[in-house]
Amino acid sequence: MTRRVLASLVVGALVTGLSGACRTARPDGRPIAPLVAVSADEAMQQLREKRAAFRGARSLMRVRATTNGRTQSFRAQLVIRDVRRMELIAYTPVGTKALTLSADGDAVSIRNHMEGSEWEGDAADLARSIGFLGTSLLPAEVAMLIIGLPPLDTIEYEADPRGLRTATSSDLVVAFDPPSFPASGVVVTRGADRIEIEHLEVVE
Repeated sequence: MTRRVLASLVVGALVTGLSGACRTARPDGRPIAPLVAVSADEAMQQLREKRAAFRGARSLMRVRATTNGRTQSFRAQLVIRDVRRMELIAYTPVGTKALTLSADGDAVSIRNHMEGSEWEGDAADLARSIGFLGTSLLPAEVAMLIIGLPPLDTIEYEADPRGLRTATSSDLVVAFDPPSFPASGVVVTRGADRIEIEHLEVVE
């Protein structure tokens, strides 16, 4: 599938089914405890310990995404199963699934539930069409960053005692406002593409 067709698969689901408010159920699980740190260094140490013990997380999110020159707002659920596997489920205004993006390591699949179409490929193909995913990280690693958890030590981080302030990996920049773990407000940018995320609830 070409870059243009893949982009159409994603944007088609957004345009067709994601305008307006969305009534989705809260994710099941226990709330994630915030950090208890007195310095940025201590916060990073606690975050690395949480990464080592990570067994998955879910977040219900409000999303505003600008990619390929189009902007859409919708609600979604981010499901991080472990450090390699994730799902992003975007919902229609009535709470049904519009699009599901699944990743296991470098292998990625997308299902457009509105049109009944599917795509399978690798993370590099996906990143070329959906810019905010970046090209330097796997989708599950981006997902971990989105909830405020550093997936790799090779990424450049800025932190304060509450959690990450920014994370920069090659062409991808993630900013947290306010800095916190779990994350509350997140902006992911790569070139002209931008995704603004408000976490409504994050659970483990």
